[in-house]
Amino acid sequence: MFKALMGLASRHKAPPRHADRLYGAVVARARDPLFFARYDVPDTFDGRFESLVLHLFLLHHRLKDGSDKVRSVSQGVFDAFIDDIDASLREAGVGDQTVPKRINKMTRVFYGRTGAIEEAIAADDPLQEMAAMVARNVRPDEDVISEADRALAAYLLAGVEKLAAMNEDDILGSSDPWPPIQQERAA
Repeated sequence: MFKALMGLASRHKAPPRHADRLYGAVVARARDPLFFARYDVPDTFDGRFESLVLHLFLLHHRLKDGSDKVRSVSQGVFDAFIDDIDASLREAGVGDQTVPKRINKMTRVFYGRTGAIEEAIAADDPLQEMAAMVARNVRPDEDVISEADRALAAYLLAGVEKLAAMNEDDILGSSDPWPPIQQERAA
């Protein structure tokens, strides 16, 4: 109660039982140094954010059409993402009045990526479209689709397939629902 009176309580109600663990799995893979090395993701603020968004997408894509319980967990994972962004921005010294604007912008980026990835999945050539999406967003300074873009696109499509093959209980019980990271370094 004291926290609520002092404005220290979370904006969100307690997350569903599995949301914190699944968000932890998202963060763990999104920050995995092997992921950055194999797929040539820049180890910058933007690169780390893109990695986080890509893994959030994979989970959200699978859970969005699930049971009420699973959709509630998906919302809890997204709420944890927003709370994490809020805390990270504040730790970085972003002012109280600027934090909501930055969160709003980052949320729009998430939904923009979600739309672009959904379009790539539905395309006639999903691998090529996904590689183009990766090139535009993960490495926007490059003019061509690289082998690293293709490798990351293949990883994302493998993630969609792996999660689609898992039943809801297996996903909720998993701490590592991701496809394996390609062992060879992308060129």
